[in-house]
Amino acid sequence: MLLIRVDDPSPRAQYALKHLLGRMTGWSMEFATSEEEFRSTTLPKLRYGARADANDPALVLHASGALAPTGNVLEEPSLGMEAGIPILYPSSAGDDPVAGTFYLLSRCEEFLATHHDVHGRLPSDAHFAVRHGFEQLPVIDHWMWRLVGALRARFPELPEPTTTYRHVMTVDVDNGTMVLGRPGWKQAGTIVRGLIKGDLAEVSTRVRVLSGRAPDPFDRYDRLVQLTRSGQVDRLIAFLLMRGEGAFDHASDHRHALMRKRVVEMDEAFDVGLHPSYASSADHAIAKEDRARLEGIVKHPVRINRQHFLRWRFPGTLAYLNDQAFTEDHTLGFSDRPGFRAGTCTPFPWYDLEHERETDLMLWPFAVMDSALHDRMGMGPEDAARTMCAVSDAVRAVKGTFVSVWHDRFLSGYAAWRGWPEALNTVVAHARS
Repeated sequence: MLLIRVDDPSPRAQYALKHLLGRMTGWSMEFATSEEEFRSTTLPKLRYGARADANDPALVLHASGALAPTGNVLEEPSLGMEAGIPILYPSSAGDDPVAGTFYLLSRCEEFLATHHDVHGRLPSDAHFAVRHGFEQLPVIDHWMWRLVGALRARFPELPEPTTTYRHVMTVDVDNGTMVLGRPGWKQAGTIVRGLIKGDLAEVSTRVRVLSGRAPDPFDRYDRLVQLTRSGQVDRLIAFLLMRGEGAFDHASDHRHALMRKRVVEMDEAFDVGLHPSYASSADHAIAKEDRARLEGIVKHPVRINRQHFLRWRFPGTLAYLNDQAFTEDHTLGFSDRPGFRAGTCTPFPWYDLEHERETDLMLWPFAVMDSALHDRMGMGPEDAARTMCAVSDAVRAVKGTFVSVWHDRFLSGYAAWRGWPEALNTVVAHARS
């Protein structure tokens, strides 16, 4: 048990401390309700504030004031460096990892953002971590281990944290199938365009699939089932897009027999989540319909979510998900690079800044995505595999959760995506070695 005293208490300070020294460590912890309780205890203890007493063995952690009721954590923090790790709110009295944790986890910068890209997202290069060059480090996890070292040096009875490294593989099923489950007019148009371009191999593939003489190139979901049943990943989640209309939604018909069969098979083998369509972040009626379509196949409430194109309206999308009893959201990551968008590789509960409260919605930050490496950074499968393995090593160093993102088209190995199934095998083997 660790007892904590916050000299200037606030919901924000309690949220950050609960995450840093409770959820991340696995320790039991409580907040002292009075100075007398704190001073008289024989438990290991930490004071978050400015007071120091030579007669009190408590570890004192300097509070910058950013999380005080009169503070303004929405202001961008100052930045320093200690032992090669960035620190926030540095001063002669020390830095403030509690306020730094809150700033990064609460997504203050997205709460205040006025500039967005063409998809309505905060541009990656506008993020505080990217602008200051530390997005490749899970800094909050490093801060936790530094705090753990200081506390255990003072209170040896504190146990080793229970956190363990794990690999959570996630797959965005944006297409479902490549050929089957598409309207006839689309099939005909695609074949005609292939003939005009002289791409006879593509035309031949589509004709053979439609005639039943070849499997659909994207129908490789048995490999995902095998991955999880053989224990090669610690957890696997497939996010299903349920809409195929419009410029950005390309899913096959959710009523098609083959895709319905594959969704049921995946749901029996591992977790299945919703990949709500492009317009859903602005139109909750569409989001509800997308969810109903998936729940009509899996026959149980869908509680896991990742926004298509990583589009969310902050904080509106998360408030909606929380209100609709979703328990996990996996949208938090970069669309154009690897890295730690919230400064951590550990899942954490969303903090609702509008209502000053911790919610039940857990945010699972991902660290790297195949399409970011290929589409935005120009990497082939071999370079991408090396990059993903290096990211997994950075997560392993802090015993965090390595969340990787893949897409069905890459895992098909078809045409432009040749070599990517082998890249997946490399990353999976490395991540569990």
